[in-house]
Amino acid sequence: MNVGNRLAVAGEELVAHRFHSGFIGMVSRTDYRRWRAFLTNAAGAEGSLGNLLRRFLSRIARRLLSSDSEPPTVEFPSDALLRVYGISRRLQQEYHLSAMEDALFIELTPYIRSGDALCFGNGVMIWLQSLQEGQRVKVLYRSWAESLEPTPEPVQMNM
Repeated sequence: MNVGNRLAVAGEELVAHRFHSGFIGMVSRTDYRRWRAFLTNAAGAEGSLGNLLRRFLSRIARRLLSSDSEPPTVEFPSDALLRVYGISRRLQQEYHLSAMEDALFIELTPYIRSGDALCFGNGVMIWLQSLQEGQRVKVLYRSWAESLEPTPEPVQMNM
């Protein structure tokens, strides 16, 4: 796919993004906003010859270097715990979900990126590829097992 990627950070807010290839992946909400602002600014310049030239060159650059201009995907392990916000009415009704739900990220097919899914508490699984552009998600735990690990307490030595 030729798009950069990095590991998720606990507490990070993500957004579903449809890349130029048609693939849907999760990207940082901050990166997504920057990318959208770049597109808006590049498309919105009207008027002078300089602005027209800048828009033209921007479009060429986006086509040639589209993977560089799009935000990097955020990767997480197969047992990441996520909070999904703003679930569409259609998905709520079809799968008996609320507007906000916690879900476990599952990598059903490790060799195919489109095999990623979200598994909700009621047992419903939704393919990541079926999410709409802009679907908001927060990483609660990068790994579900992290949430079970006890927090180490400092030991005091009495001498």
